[in-house]
Amino acid sequence: MPHICFNMRSRTTVLAMLLLVLSIFTLPPVAANTPINAVGWYTLGRTLTDEGNYTEALQAYNQSLTLDPSYAEAWNGLADVLNRANRYTNDPLATLNLALEASNRSLELNASSATAWINHGQILYNIGHYYQDQLNDKITASLYYNEQLDSFNTAISVEPDNADAWFNKAYALCGMGRCTEGVVAFQKVEALDPSYPNLEANLNMAEKLAATETPFYVKYDVEIVLAVIAIIGAALWFIAVRKKY
Repeated sequence: MPHICFNMRSRTTVLAMLLLVLSIFTLPPVAANTPINAVGWYTLGRTLTDEGNYTEALQAYNQSLTLDPSYAEAWNGLADVLNRANRYTNDPLATLNLALEASNRSLELNASSATAWINHGQILYNIGHYYQDQLNDKITASLYYNEQLDSFNTAISVEPDNADAWFNKAYALCGMGRCTEGVVAFQKVEALDPSYPNLEANLNMAEKLAATETPFYVKYDVEIVLAVIAIIGAALWFIAVRKKY
């Protein structure tokens, strides 16, 4: 009898150990893949953003920033997801302003990121677009559009061969009615990355719009005439002074 009792205890112990091992290797996937640091949460945030899961992406970026408040990329990721999600919120403009605040924070921490400057410009574009289309405030919209272009130019100054920056600049220029300049920027994208997504269609459209734009010498004819008169007057005055002395 004692011998039988010993075998039962042994079997019970072995069974318990097997159950423990099985429980370790069959943990739910979410629990097993839960990030353990700021970088992990940031990476998860990017994945969720790409999947269009903005709610959970927002939570992931917030968790990353809770662990590391000075993580510039996480601030930029937060700005990006807020910018993308604005149309699904009750107050798109408020969401866009939160995105802009997060973007500003990212650039304060790292102003040498071309990606962050591109994101900054895209947020500014969406804010300008909201003022123009929803609030019919074209003056304020134009201010944001100008800031948008400045952001893309800054991105290019940081990283001159960044095709994304040039594409966004080209798109911005066309949106501002400056498609002649936009064509040049699109051609720069073509030189950097001929297979850039949707490049051919946008370049063709820009070329068509540029052909309808008023030439600068017609658009600024008064200013040009006044400048020529001023130059001629200055030249005549200079000649008269030289003859006098």
